[in-house]
Amino acid sequence: MKARQLGERDGWTCWLCGGAIDPALPPASRFAGTVDHVVPRSRGGRTEGGNLRLAHRTCNGHRADTLPELWWPEEFAALDASSLWTTIARLVRRPGSSELAAVFPTEALARRASAWAVEQACSFVGGDWMGWVEPVNVGHACAVHLSVEGGSDPGRPKVADARAGRRYRSRR
Repeated sequence: MKARQLGERDGWTCWLCGGAIDPALPPASRFAGTVDHVVPRSRGGRTEGGNLRLAHRTCNGHRADTLPELWWPEEFAALDASSLWTTIARLVRRPGSSELAAVFPTEALARRASAWAVEQACSFVGGDWMGWVEPVNVGHACAVHLSVEGGSDPGRPKVADARAGRRYRSRR
């Protein structure tokens, strides 16, 4: 898939920074659209449509071969949450299992967050995802749990990267 095809599919928006990409820019421009692998090829990512996104040349270069981190949007006001990407990666390696993904202050926020998490998981790794909400024993707080059947492995962090504390935050 070429950058032009991804641009038409993704609405000429950089998946990393959310900025617009001008399709008329020359390919060598810092802000031209490039093909980015969500899971980098060096981490086992494939060159297939589901793993490809449009990104500015600068954003793509800055991210290099790091795995993305998906943090819960601030609008959900998570009380306790890990990176959604980390949760997705663990679950894909254990199909049929479930995991507590985050805790939210109200049931309404938890339900919205659950739907968002399932959408993100389906978008990035595919598979049959399910999210559900359960009350916790603290006020009105509710926990979001996720599970999956199938999906492609989003890759494992390199040991050197984990030691160096390298992290990338998706701005999506």
